[in-house]
Amino acid sequence: MKLDSIPVRKIIVYLICILLLPSIQVTMSHHISFWGNTADLMLVFAVLTGFLYGFYEGIIVGGIMGIARDVLSAPIIPGHEGSLSVAFGIGILVLFLGGAFGAVFFEGRTKRNLPLGILAVLCYTVIYKVVGHLTVSLWENLMAGLPYNVSIGTILKTSILPQLLLNGIASVLIFFVLKLARPIEKRGRNKKELTYGESGNWLTI
Repeated sequence: MKLDSIPVRKIIVYLICILLLPSIQVTMSHHISFWGNTADLMLVFAVLTGFLYGFYEGIIVGGIMGIARDVLSAPIIPGHEGSLSVAFGIGILVLFLGGAFGAVFFEGRTKRNLPLGILAVLCYTVIYKVVGHLTVSLWENLMAGLPYNVSIGTILKTSILPQLLLNGIASVLIFFVLKLARPIEKRGRNKKELTYGESGNWLTI
């Protein structure tokens, strides 16, 4: 393998982000939080990596970021009779799927621009939050025997909407970091045609 064929810049950019973003999110959470929610920098980075640079970039970076998430802040799950257990692996699954989601979000003849990038992050944030609350509700009611009487309005006000605001702001910053650093050039990504309709042009933005 030739030395000049190794994507050194890409590796360095990803390595720096993978080292810094989890550390910032965990150690400086009180500075990037609102109404009890913290900006999910790791999720935003995974989704935008897939969105900007493709499926394989997204799932690889998302999986690595997910390992960091589980090592630093794996969720604690209540069990039967008050027992607690560490749920290692949830972060890997969430961010792996986040990278894949970003890659397939409006894939085709669309420009991978900032508004669509923010929309991809916000859509995945909603999916993550809704599935998360449903899973916690089912688990605590059925498996742990704990009541989970939180209204939809409370979940929207104290969880989903604040997280959307924080992740939306974070996505603007991380989008420009990825675009300016340009860890990899994705040539021809915007030229892929869709087969929807007769012309396949309706998703051109």
